[in-house]
Amino acid sequence: MSLLDSCTDYKQYVDKAVELGQKAIAFSEHGNIKGWVDKKMYCDKKGVKYIHAVECYLTASHEEKVRDNFHTILIGKNEEGRKELNSLISLSNSDDSHMYYVGRLSFEEFLNISDNVIKISACLASPLNKLSLDDPMYDKLAKHYDYYEIQPHNCQDQIGYNRHLAMLAEKYHKPLIAGTDAHSVDKYMTDCRNLLLKSKDRSYGNEDDFDLTYKSYDELVDAFEIQGSLPEKLYMKAIENTNVMADSVEDFELDCSLKYPVLYGSPEEDKRKFRETIDRKFKEKIQNGIIPLNQVPAFEEAIEEEFRVFDKIEMCGFMLSMSEIISWCKEQGYSIGTARGSVGGSRIAYITDIIDLNPETWHTVFSRFCNEDRKEVGDIDVDVVLEERPYIFNYIINRFTQPYTARVPAFGTAADTEALLIIIRGLKKIWAEQNPNKDKSECPYSSKAFEKKVKAVLSKAMSRAKEENQGAKDSVITDIAIRYANEEMPEFFYYYKGILGTRISQSVHPAGIVISPVTLADNYGVFKKDGEICLQIDMDEIHEVSLVKYDLLALRTVKIISETCKLIGCPYPKTHEINWDDEKVWDDMLRTNEGLFQMESAYAFSLLKELKPMSIFDMSLVCAALRPSGASYRDNLIKRIPNKNPSKMIDDLLSDNNGYLIYQEDVIKFLQEICGLSGSEADNIRRAIGRKDEERLNKALPQILEGYCSKSDKPREVAEEEAKTFIQILKDASSYMFG
Repeated sequence: MSLLDSCTDYKQYVDKAVELGQKAIAFSEHGNIKGWVDKKMYCDKKGVKYIHAVECYLTASHEEKVRDNFHTILIGKNEEGRKELNSLISLSNSDDSHMYYVGRLSFEEFLNISDNVIKISACLASPLNKLSLDDPMYDKLAKHYDYYEIQPHNCQDQIGYNRHLAMLAEKYHKPLIAGTDAHSVDKYMTDCRNLLLKSKDRSYGNEDDFDLTYKSYDELVDAFEIQGSLPEKLYMKAIENTNVMADSVEDFELDCSLKYPVLYGSPEEDKRKFRETIDRKFKEKIQNGIIPLNQVPAFEEAIEEEFRVFDKIEMCGFMLSMSEIISWCKEQGYSIGTARGSVGGSRIAYITDIIDLNPETWHTVFSRFCNEDRKEVGDIDVDVVLEERPYIFNYIINRFTQPYTARVPAFGTAADTEALLIIIRGLKKIWAEQNPNKDKSECPYSSKAFEKKVKAVLSKAMSRAKEENQGAKDSVITDIAIRYANEEMPEFFYYYKGILGTRISQSVHPAGIVISPVTLADNYGVFKKDGEICLQIDMDEIHEVSLVKYDLLALRTVKIISETCKLIGCPYPKTHEINWDDEKVWDDMLRTNEGLFQMESAYAFSLLKELKPMSIFDMSLVCAALRPSGASYRDNLIKRIPNKNPSKMIDDLLSDNNGYLIYQEDVIKFLQEICGLSGSEADNIRRAIGRKDEERLNKALPQILEGYCSKSDKPREVAEEEAKTFIQILKDASSYMFG
């Protein structure tokens, strides 16, 4: 995550530590702690102690912008130390006064760091090497370090600096510690890193003279012996001090508890406010005719059950936050999509204006969105207009305040084509250095023909690998393909595996923002990018620690509808205002597919014309049939050939689908409405079926059969056979059911 300074993935370092029997590892990235949750989790998985660290940048003062950038290692010694380190790195990377090319801390800020943070003098870029000995800050800095770091690079600068540090250690009674300064896990990854740096026109002084590969104990001892800067007793003690330091660091557990936002001081107050909002808005929707009177009893029953579930799994604050955000958007006249995903099954979400889809009208199921056994943090995606999205983000930040909100970062990697182009650019630079007197047009890597050739070689290798290894994992196929390509063009594809997947850029995720009940700078770390405060952990890590991510997805269709409404002088439509049975509209869909969401392709339009939909239910069938997973039932469904199920009960259940098992919600309905299971039991079994978890399904089978047979008017043995037949249909359909 020291972008453009390494190709080695953090897992390679941890795996190497395990291989060598090393017990602890510190990832001291340059100026950041990005990806630290992933690193911690992988270390835990491999039985290696994770040490929370950073190689930060120091500056003499923030007042005068000088690119001095002295290096220093900081390590969180305990929980307070980890938070202090996070806060310092957040400050250096998010405050404009601290930023000058990179995020920096001043000498004064460094001197105020507590004993909860271990301070190590770092490499040749340390202030103890770069500052004049006469500088008034020199002694203050030297005294504040906990360890002085010697390194085994066999060059005169390092030899002299090691001897100077040994003198300082004696003078100030500070221990020496040995650092390996690893930028690559081995010689191969060093070659790939060097090529990456060439490609990106990056250089870090004379570091080509240094061996920056990861070291075993024996290799480190040998390197210090060859260097000869210090007596054996001193460097052996320094190596042992790495263990002393590691042992002094407290191990910790990741906090993966659910972190729903708190809006009104406490979860209990949020719960009260949420219930008040539900009751008020429910009454308003009945009075305004938005919820028909004949649906009121069903809504009342659903409110009690859903609220019970939200309360049990502590989601009231999250749902209230969504209600406030979407309600504010609508008050501003912003256009918001009807509903996306499983939240369309929540009656409370409809009542509180989170969605504009009446689940009672459209027969959607709550338990797929949420049930009392839910362990993962809640998630609701919202469709918005691109140009309105920045204002919504600003509202969220102002409403919940910056310390509790941060944008989600995104990182670009060197994927297939980009990896090839990096190698081409790097080889061109190397050729130019080796042939200074030749014209650039003579470079064999410069032509479009060469670029075309390497792409063709890789494509051919991938095809061969797939054909010979059908069913193998993608990563296995890629490795085999790289081997084949390397056989044909070894001078080029030698680098490909090492460059592929390397993170090379960072940006702000266009849709994501986190709202947290805990401050983010100290608990996780933040940095500033394009004027936005972003977390130092990515989308997957956010999910792992159970922070809540809010996704505002810019959907062009919402903008088209919004702009159309403005042109004809009407507000953005609400679903209860629309005549869904208007034959003129359905007829017009058969005339042209212009403006029909997900029906833009010629194939989609052909299915549409063949089915001739006359309702939203029909249109949903076409959407489902369009997916590759709909191939098994597509032809009969589009021809409106009814599907016969094991019993009339099941036929009635699937009547909207002409008898076909298409939607995951239908599985839940079968288990709930016919077999009598609770919402959480039904959703858990749906998941078990999807994951082919036979043990879990077999455990629930007696309850399913008992429930089905109690509803059936057939003899027990016949009813059981019907149920078992349909369960087999569920299992067979698990690979194609539409979400």
